[in-house]
Amino acid sequence: MPLVSVVIPCFNQGQYLRQAIDSVLAQTLQDCEIFVVNDGSTDPLTGAVFAELQDSGISVIHTDNQGLAAARNNGIRRAAGRYILPLDADDRIGPQYLEKAAAVLENSPEIGIVYCRARLFGAVETEWALPGYSLAEMLQDNVIFCTAMFRRSDWELVGGYDPGMVYGWEDYDFWLSLIERGRGVHQIPETLFHYRVASDSMVRSKEKWQKVAMFKRIFARHQDLFARNIEIWIDQLLTAREKYHTSRLYIDTGNGVSDQSSVGRKIENGTTMIDFQVSGYRDIKAIRFDPVDTFAVVEIGKVALETEAGCLELAPERVTSNACIRDNSVFYFDTSDPQMFIMCGQEVLDALKKVRVHLKFVAIGEDALVRIIDRLQRKVGTGQDGKASMGISKLPKVLRSLLPD
Repeated sequence: MPLVSVVIPCFNQGQYLRQAIDSVLAQTLQDCEIFVVNDGSTDPLTGAVFAELQDSGISVIHTDNQGLAAARNNGIRRAAGRYILPLDADDRIGPQYLEKAAAVLENSPEIGIVYCRARLFGAVETEWALPGYSLAEMLQDNVIFCTAMFRRSDWELVGGYDPGMVYGWEDYDFWLSLIERGRGVHQIPETLFHYRVASDSMVRSKEKWQKVAMFKRIFARHQDLFARNIEIWIDQLLTAREKYHTSRLYIDTGNGVSDQSSVGRKIENGTTMIDFQVSGYRDIKAIRFDPVDTFAVVEIGKVALETEAGCLELAPERVTSNACIRDNSVFYFDTSDPQMFIMCGQEVLDALKKVRVHLKFVAIGEDALVRIIDRLQRKVGTGQDGKASMGISKLPKVLRSLLPD
């Protein structure tokens, strides 16, 4: 009985199949077997590759075209390994993947899924920046690629891959089946899997209705898991529906600033005045005004501080900030966390009841970035004295990345 069985389904991908097989043959762990499943391939090139494999010592299974889930099941059903690694015919694995993944399963009985870091190749060459695994991430989207190792006994326990996942995501459904049975997940912190991005990937991507159908099936098969963690989806739903931005006044009473010690207001592009009631706060040491929670170009009219003795109006000059550029009363924020510091004496803070800010949002979000880039490009040019006023290297990183080469 081999320790690991690598199962490679193949449908009309003969031009890549040898590379996938060779990556398995090059493993440092030799206690393994390879099963290649010909899932009803029809093109001559793939047929020729399978003909060559017949005398290679690699096990080949021929079936009618049944889809990826069924092809994996057909291969695993014939496999004898204690651990299973699915590998698509156009992908590759690094030489130490089987050895390191099997070692985790051997030494950690609580772990049921082992994967690694990955790299994209083919039409795209880059690291595959998948989010780290957590149950919250997993319930929103699949963060574990299909080529992860698991126990054959767990495959038997959950009934294998669901052939009803006809439009894909069969691996997502399978991982959820293991996770809801308490199996842990471990990621090897090395890049040992290489995922091919084909030039026609966009053409082959799923239509929206297909995604809806598959997610509906996933939800129906894992209702209890989703129900026990419904707050994750509620949070995502509320976040998706929050189209507005927030303006916030932070009140420092000696313990620094925090959302718990602040007053927030919903704002939109047309907002011209914002009131913040602060009469409930004692021993105020400082106040900070965050005009919006995204990139912004903001023009400040005046800041009115209402106290027990009356109203004190501050000119924009009494406001400092983390803006990248300031033109008199106009502040250009190249950060998604704009901050303005309202300068006033302690006697005013001791009697403060309300803060009113008169302002104009010249631009918010991406529109603000466009204006900031334009303003910085002009500033990078020649100043009034005929000398360069600033260099490209001085621009904020987020803006340098958006400037043309």
